[in-house]
Amino acid sequence: MHVATDGGRMALALFGRGVKLVFGQLFLVVLFFLGLFGSDLFLFYFTFVIFFQNGNEIPSRNEVDELDYGRVLVATAAGVLTALTLIPMGY
Repeated sequence: MHVATDGGRMALALFGRGVKLVFGQLFLVVLFFLGLFGSDLFLFYFTFVIFFQNGNEIPSRNEVDELDYGRVLVATAAGVLTALTLIPMGY
């Protein structure tokens, strides 16, 4: 099973299929335990991922060639910008 969200696609492009699958499994385990010992919302999202996002994903056109350094920088900058946008900053 794998998580095929947009973040999963970015991880696939940056790190390759093997690393992406490991991170997907790790994400599911963490999400499950956060749901058990934390908010029920995490458990709901875990259940949603298990039941509705477990199909085969469409492979990329080219998973063999390595990415050039510029694309890795752009993806990293986009991730940092997303994190800065979504995480509230306390004053």
